Amino acid sequence: MDDITFYAKAFITLLVLVNPLEGIPVFLAGTQQSDAALRSAIARRASIAVTIILLTALFLGNALLKLFSISAGAFQIGGGIILFLIAVQMVLGTGKPSFGGMSGGTVDLQFAVVPLAIPLLAGPGAINGAVLYGTQTHSWEAMVILAGVTLIVGMATYISLCAALPLVKYLKETGINIATRVTGLIIAAIAVEMIAHGVSAVFGIKAI
Repeated sequence: MDDITFYAKAFITLLVLVNPLEGIPVFLAGTQQSDAALRSAIARRASIAVTIILLTALFLGNALLKLFSISAGAFQIGGGIILFLIAVQMVLGTGKPSFGGMSGGTVDLQFAVVPLAIPLLAGPGAINGAVLYGTQTHSWEAMVILAGVTLIVGMATYISLCAALPLVKYLKETGINIATRVTGLIIAAIAVEMIAHGVSAVFGIKAI
């Protein structure tokens, strides 16, 4: 049961940090003059780029920590603080990326990678989240499952971008803002738990 909870939290954390809902306005602005085929291709390439970035962070993040002699506990504390600050921005509605200059113009497939995949979707927060979960995993079997979770996050991103037009019509701007704030509260709680486990690992204090 604990393992299922761990992977469920990993999925929720990564999906919230990627936050396809927040990428929808930029996606729509950049592709409003594109046909359906190009819009679908951009959504597909963006989701693939997000998946590759997160998988790289998941598998190589722990090795980089060892290279710089940073303990997993210390990274969990620092990473948890960053996740908490991101959650605060989501709840308060601040720090939202802006790409106003993209509106109304025609785009090509490069738009899917920059700025859509990075830095908007697979930004520092999402990369940090992938590294965090990689440091909490100590077997190849668990890493494979986490990789599967990451692939599902990529698929969810693709589905969200493809459903952008009907989703915006249904939720409206107010609905998207409410969803962003609720998920911000969830990620804040997960961040606090990560900090608690990091403190426990570094200082030998039993986490509640």
